[in-house]
Amino acid sequence: MFLEKERKKVIEIARRASTEKLVPLTFGNFSLRDKETGHVCITPSGMPYMTLEPEDIVVVDTDGNIIDGKRKPSIETPLHTAVYRKRPDVFGVVHTHSTFLTAWACLDGDLPCITSEAASLVGGSVKNAPFAVQGTQELADVTSDTLGNDKAVLMANHGAICVDESIDKAYNNAVVLEESAKVAYLAFTLGKPNLLSEQIAKALQKETNENYGQ
Repeated sequence: MFLEKERKKVIEIARRASTEKLVPLTFGNFSLRDKETGHVCITPSGMPYMTLEPEDIVVVDTDGNIIDGKRKPSIETPLHTAVYRKRPDVFGVVHTHSTFLTAWACLDGDLPCITSEAASLVGGSVKNAPFAVQGTQELADVTSDTLGNDKAVLMANHGAICVDESIDKAYNNAVVLEESAKVAYLAFTLGKPNLLSEQIAKALQKETNENYGQ
């Protein structure tokens, strides 16, 4: 099967997100870009993640044209491909509808950077992209433009997108940011939280990139 290993990886991440309750039902979508071919493996539209098989994952090019697969790709395929076209450093995109990130996306303004873990991975506050209807080119454009060179962006009244050099790292960003959004909610409920400055957040991110792990 064409890109079988990559298709299986997309399913693995989608199921992990479902298990961790980062997505309800079949909402959200997940993709990776193959470094050798440049093609994108993305989840199909409206199929339960626990039932997916490798042949259900659709392979498209970065313009959204189907290369392989019989299923209809996610309605957010234009968003994923827009990110890949604009960001040659990105090889994984994770779109979640997790509770606390979505709650922040329903507010005006950005998600403040409040935990060192979030700063270490994302490097600062998370911008909130303007509202656009799901599945539209407008949504793809405003979200990918607002993302810029960051690793995450909120989608107003919708959810969040996390990206990175692999789908595993993009997923980790989504997990950590959901926890940070929860902590931020609790901290603001309790009183006036101490926010991390963008300078400190970038320094923590640099330190993590250079020294964390084996």
